[in-house]
Amino acid sequence: MSRSPLQVILLAAPAIVAGIAAVAVASAVDPLASRLALQSVALVAVSAMLWRAAAGVAGEAGRSDIAPLPRSVAAALHSDRRLATFDRDTGLCVAWYFRLRAEEEIGRSTRYGQPFTVVTMTPGPSGSLEGARFALKQLLRQVDFGGDLGNKLAAVLPQTERAGALVVADRLRDVVPDAVIRVAQYPVDGATLSHLLGDDEWRTGHIAYPAA
Repeated sequence: MSRSPLQVILLAAPAIVAGIAAVAVASAVDPLASRLALQSVALVAVSAMLWRAAAGVAGEAGRSDIAPLPRSVAAALHSDRRLATFDRDTGLCVAWYFRLRAEEEIGRSTRYGQPFTVVTMTPGPSGSLEGARFALKQLLRQVDFGGDLGNKLAAVLPQTERAGALVVADRLRDVVPDAVIRVAQYPVDGATLSHLLGDDEWRTGHIAYPAA
């Protein structure tokens, strides 16, 4: 911690007082040679003490008042680790980011009274969604966003009612014919993201099964 000018003066005060006292004593001594010698000694002493005080202040000024970062934080900054938001290969949002954006869309829809629809796709008998993972991004508009939730794919279609979302559902069915596709409109088909995604299979009447 750096010292204030007042602290510097207080630090140097003893040296200054000692020097003045020495000069005063020297001035009272006779003969002239002794007085000059004592004055020289006093001047050197005062100069040395003032230099020491100034050096101490300069050293303290070079110190940082900022505490060092914890090792874990420093390591994270050094490696620049960040959570991914998109899959580089498919262009789909990763699960946590998709859910974050979907919750934001629920808030926006609630505030402005505009509907949106969620289309989900789960594997059928083939157990594969690989084709749809690469096709989903291409089937969406610029305002839409899709996500890879691991066990299913999902897409949010803002300002779109259920009937309009069926177009995307039909295109996804063409890519993976045996997949199970679910279309749910907010808020009529579900008031929470869990409901809209069908996480609890709360209303099977809104699941669109592949054509026989």
